[in-house]
Amino acid sequence: MSKKTKNIIFQLVFAAAVIAVAFYFASLVRESDAARGIVVRYGYIGIFVVSIVSGFNLAVPVPAIAFLPVFLEAGLNVWFTIFLITAGMTLADIIAYWFGKIGERILSYSMEQKILADIQEMREKYRWLPIFLLFLFAALVPMPNEIFVIPLGFVGYRLLHVLPAVFAGNLVFNTLYALGIASLFELF
Repeated sequence: MSKKTKNIIFQLVFAAAVIAVAFYFASLVRESDAARGIVVRYGYIGIFVVSIVSGFNLAVPVPAIAFLPVFLEAGLNVWFTIFLITAGMTLADIIAYWFGKIGERILSYSMEQKILADIQEMREKYRWLPIFLLFLFAALVPMPNEIFVIPLGFVGYRLLHVLPAVFAGNLVFNTLYALGIASLFELF
């Protein structure tokens, strides 16, 4: 077996392990009682873990910011909590981006050079548009960021371009969501 083949197999096994761990934690976090228990027991570290797991929105369709009342009830700082949730979601998005990069490596061995050239040309032609759309999507749409992040990794966008857009989008989304929840609680 060649070194490239061993490397691909290792990456696939590692990716499967990450997905398995995400699904395991997702089953723990589905109930707000489980999230409350993690936060009470582990504080800010628990928030970060919950946000990473919820960042895999395909596994956990509930964003971690939805548990903000639980976090605030535990006496945690709202702005630091928003930052940790954003950081955890962004880490999950980076892992999703990595899955796209693995797919690119696997398929680049078997794809025609013409298809690879077409992908490269399209990426150069629309260089910043997908990054801008990723920011808007992450900031405003309550759907999995993986819809954009995995394909961007697959077509060869650099993490240095994807990371700021997804972090800023997640920060805007979480802040908007938190301000909406905070104002609801002020009414009562």
